[in-house]
Formats: sequence, C-alpha cells, structure tokens
Amino acid sequence: MGTNLQDYVELLNAEQHVQVDKLRENARHGVFPSVRGEVWMYLLGVLSEDKTQEITSVVNLISQYQNLPSTLPSELTSALTQIALSHHTRRFFNPTYAGLITSLTAETPSLAPIPGEGKSHARDVTISVPLSSTSTETRPSGSSKKEEGELNTLRSQYSRFLPPPPSAPPTRNGYISTVLEVLGKYYHIRLNRRLAMTSPTERHSQGTTPAPPGGGVYEDILHGAERDWVYLVTPFVCCLSRPGAICLGFEKLMDRLDRFPPLPSRLASLLTLFRLAIPDLHSYFEDEQVPYVEVTLSWLTSLLSREMWLGDVLRLWDAYLASDDMFELHCYVCVAILATCKETLEELDGSEAKLMLLDLPPMDVDRLLQDAANLRVSFPLPRPVQEE
Repeated sequence: MGTNLQDYVELLNAEQHVQVDKLRENARHGVFPSVRGEVWMYLLGVLSEDKTQEITSVVNLISQYQNLPSTLPSELTSALTQIALSHHTRRFFNPTYAGLITSLTAETPSLAPIPGEGKSHARDVTISVPLSSTSTETRPSGSSKKEEGELNTLRSQYSRFLPPPPSAPPTRNGYISTVLEVLGKYYHIRLNRRLAMTSPTERHSQGTTPAPPGGGVYEDILHGAERDWVYLVTPFVCCLSRPGAICLGFEKLMDRLDRFPPLPSRLASLLTLFRLAIPDLHSYFEDEQVPYVEVTLSWLTSLLSREMWLGDVLRLWDAYLASDDMFELHCYVCVAILATCKETLEELDGSEAKLMLLDLPPMDVDRLLQDAANLRVSFPLPRPVQEE
C-alpha cells in the first residue's frame, strides 16, 4: 500500500478532528519527512485529535516546557556531552552519512527516493495546501481586529511549537546544545514524578531532596538509564525544529518504554525468539563466543537508534510509533535483522560480529518489517510465565 504526501496533508488539516487511526495505518508504510514530526506528535499523543482545542493545548504545552528548569548535575552533563559528541560525529559529521541526513531533513515540493525508505515515498507530489492546519482557517467577515490579533498570536504560538522540520543537519554545537536542553528538561520531569511519589521523610532518607542547580547527583532516581537518552532523542532532533516539541515527543516515547516489561523479561523473550527462529545462527554465536547478550541489551534499550543509520531509524520508528505493541514488533525486527545479516555474520569471528551488530549497515526497513510480520505468524513471542 502506498500513501502520498497529499494524504497526510489532508488528514493533518482536518477542521475539527484528526483521524489518528488513519494516520497510524498510513505511518506503518512510512511517513514523508516534511510531515513526520507532526505525525509523530499525534501518534505519541502530544497533540490531541480534537482540533477545536488544538491551539489552546499547544499554548499550554509551551508554557509547561518553558517553566521547567533545564539544569543537570555536572557529572551527568559531562557524560551526556561526551555521548552526544560521539554520536554526532558518528551519525552527522561523518561524510558517509552527510548526504543521507540532508535528504531526510530537507523539505522539497517533489520528493526523490529516500535512502533506507520505501519506494512508495518516491512519488512526485505538489503541495497544494499548507502543512499546518491553523494556516487554512478563515475568519468571518465581521471579525474584529482584536479577535484577528488574538488569532494571529495563537497561530504564532503554534508555529513556535511546530514549525517546518529542519532544513539541514544540525551543527555539532547546535546538536549538543539542543540535546542538553531537552534532556535537562526531561531530567526534571522524571525527577518531579519520582519526588511526587515519595513523602518528605522518604526523600530525605533516600537523599533525593532537590540539590542546588547543577550540584550533586539525585540518588536513586535514574538508575543509569540516561546513557541511552542521547540516542533515543536524536530521531526527534532530525524531524522537529523546536526543543519544546522534541522534549514533549521524547517524554511520550519514554512513557511508552516505561510500560514495557522489565528488562530481564524483555531480554529473555528476545533471546528465546532468536533461538527458536534462527537456531543455527544462535549455535554459531555460542560456538564463536559472540557477545550477543550484550548486543541484545543495547538493541532493547536504544530501540536500535544507536546502531542503525538514522534514515533507517526514522523509517523504522514510523512503524514503531504506529504499532499497537511496540515491544513485540521490536523483538521481531531484531530477529529479522539477524536473519538478514546471517550469511555475513557467519563469516566473522566473535569480536567482528559484535562490531557489526553494534554499527549496522544500511538496511531495507520495509523488507525488515515484512520479515518481522512473517516471523510473528510462525513464532509467537515467548512471554515470561508471570506476565501471562
């Protein structure tokens, strides 16, 4: 099934109600770069499908974001900066990736084929209506200047929150600055949630009483998960221009990840599926001492945002965010990747296989998703007994 850009534009420009179910169905087949950020905002629930309250909702979201502090403990700032610097060099600065990222972030009236994305995206489409629904509204002839001024102010707020996507890859300084601001805001969102669940006495005994800005580590809050934040936030940096929108989309994604089964259960499910679906490759990994458990843990916690080319990540996440069970789909995609790379992996020793699996070559994501669907039919996902 192919979906053209005009289909997305018409759905997003609905006057009263955005058909999120239809967006979700279309997104499974891939989203065009020029509307990807906005589509993701609906799929994640950042934007409401009720368009009559959309402007007010956006204004409230902007206010909430601006009121959040963005300071981070010095140790965490240093760690995130190093990870962001390395990831930018690997995925943006490296000439191998430069053309790919430019094609993903550029907005053009006629879309050429996008590396790593399906051929259905290559259709030439003339954008005949604006991408923002608010710009299509018309005012009654009797509207006062005051009402028009208020409307313009609200539209300005919407544009500030969700302007057109980036037109060029982020610079190193711009990328690191955006990542630190967004993750600083998210850090305080997570901290505030945790503090709200504990009494003052418990916070004092656990050492979680808020410290001065930038000072000390909030103990027992993050459990080391922040190391994956840089990788998980980067796809949002590719398709959204404003830190506020990036942060709110990232927050909703993390909320979904929090609803996944515990990591040991996830690991057991994926490894069992791997052993059942590709037993000969599993045996080869055992014989060659490939550290596949370490690789699998990385794949599970980063949703492949660390290991895959960014073009592939964005296409894959179109399907992930549209999925009814993102964890299950992710498990089948991981096994599909192993099946796709099987012949190459069997020519490598343990250390070489690890390097390949932690820095995957460009993949045909549409083919991976089809292979994942076929695996789902043949191999039900193993679930720990306590989850059934």
